[in-house]
Amino acid sequence: MSHLEIEVKLRFETAAAARSAILNAGGVEKRSRHFERNRIFDTPAGDLVSRLVLLRLRSTSDGRAWLTYKEKVASEIRAKVREETEIEVSSAENLAAVLGKLGFVTIYTYEKHRTVFEMDGATVDLDETPMGCFVEVEAPADRLEAIVSALGADPAGALTEDYRTLYKIYLEERGLPFTDMVFPGGPPEP
Repeated sequence: MSHLEIEVKLRFETAAAARSAILNAGGVEKRSRHFERNRIFDTPAGDLVSRLVLLRLRSTSDGRAWLTYKEKVASEIRAKVREETEIEVSSAENLAAVLGKLGFVTIYTYEKHRTVFEMDGATVDLDETPMGCFVEVEAPADRLEAIVSALGADPAGALTEDYRTLYKIYLEERGLPFTDMVFPGGPPEP
């Protein structure tokens, strides 16, 4: 299924603070906390990145997996806006093998624990990452600012970058080399 993804991220000090903000704003938990591993694929020459396209394979701790194609869309909205097509697949590892046989390589991996909420027709995700806690708000353009405000944040301060870009900035600020965004020693226990 294809749709227009309009989203921003908000940084929170802790997962508890983020969860409290979401619940106080009327968020309803739709999917409990789970682990996600996301692998970004491209050709060795970087053909997808050069076209502002993302090909992601996501696998979760409950055995589910999705292949997602995202393409950047020009927009006046202060948000990350992409045309997104996603399909659920039965085996992340089998699909990764097929992508490899087609010439794709994993260019980046990122991990997080995610809890999914619904709020006023929007999807609000609480993401616990190796660089801290974020809330990702995906909503129609006409409701995005109101939802961000209801979460206690200033819409002007919402982040429009993807996790790869945010992690690169995080590492640069600490004088560290760019790497995959994965939990050291594997994902922490739930």
